[in-house]
Amino acid sequence: MYIRHFVKKVKRSVKQRVNGRFSKDNFGVKWWELKRLEYAPRYWHTQSSLLGKKIELTDPFCYLRGYREIFLEQIYKFSVDKTCPLIIDCGANIGLSVIYFKYLYPEARIVAFEPDPEIFSVLQRNVRRFGFTDVELYQNAVWTSNGELAFRSTGAGDGRVMTEDQEKGLIRVPTVRLDDFMNQKIDFLKIDIEGAEYEVIKDCQNNLDAVNYFFIEYHGDRKEIQTLHEILRILQNAGFRYHIREANPILHPFIKKERQKRLYDLQLNLFGFRC
Repeated sequence: MYIRHFVKKVKRSVKQRVNGRFSKDNFGVKWWELKRLEYAPRYWHTQSSLLGKKIELTDPFCYLRGYREIFLEQIYKFSVDKTCPLIIDCGANIGLSVIYFKYLYPEARIVAFEPDPEIFSVLQRNVRRFGFTDVELYQNAVWTSNGELAFRSTGAGDGRVMTEDQEKGLIRVPTVRLDDFMNQKIDFLKIDIEGAEYEVIKDCQNNLDAVNYFFIEYHGDRKEIQTLHEILRILQNAGFRYHIREANPILHPFIKKERQKRLYDLQLNLFGFRC
């Protein structure tokens, strides 16, 4: 009786998660596959199915979070009057965002950056599996100059550039200046670069008039000065209206112990658009 009751609860919970469809959702993912990944260990290299094809992943936890945001909630959904928009994807990870953009606009031209060498290899393989064309992949960290920086690799979606080499176990990755790519009309610019967003946005603020839609995941490092107000000022000066949504909320922000458990004590999704 207990097992039967548990199975019913699992089916009901997954059914709610996948837009009310039990066997599989609109993107071809079956409910038991979601449960398999949900109970899988962190940083486990495995494969799953998406849109009828195989996708390689490096961390089931990060994959499920990205899948629910990008595909089920469709936080990157945008509309343009063309079939081949230009999309710049800063922080492409294993390619979920690239796959979604190509699902939305199959003829889109995409320029994607991912600095982690191991994850970049997975990104390359996933792009090949899906047979995409017009996708340029760069194994670079987006930054304010071309050069090299220290990078903390985690094997998942939270690797980040480090401005100092004081931490052990860091690797060196090549950097590319985003502003060098801003001399063209950009339909959608996505920036999810784990805390480096303020420096990058500030560096290319004079060319933001080339961008139509803007997505930024803001990461407020609890050990550093918050820069959200500066980012919003830059977006406003560039003619954007913005919408803000919590990305990873702290349940009780007034409780110091809860804030200290997080590297980022404020994590937000910023949506920039023009009227």
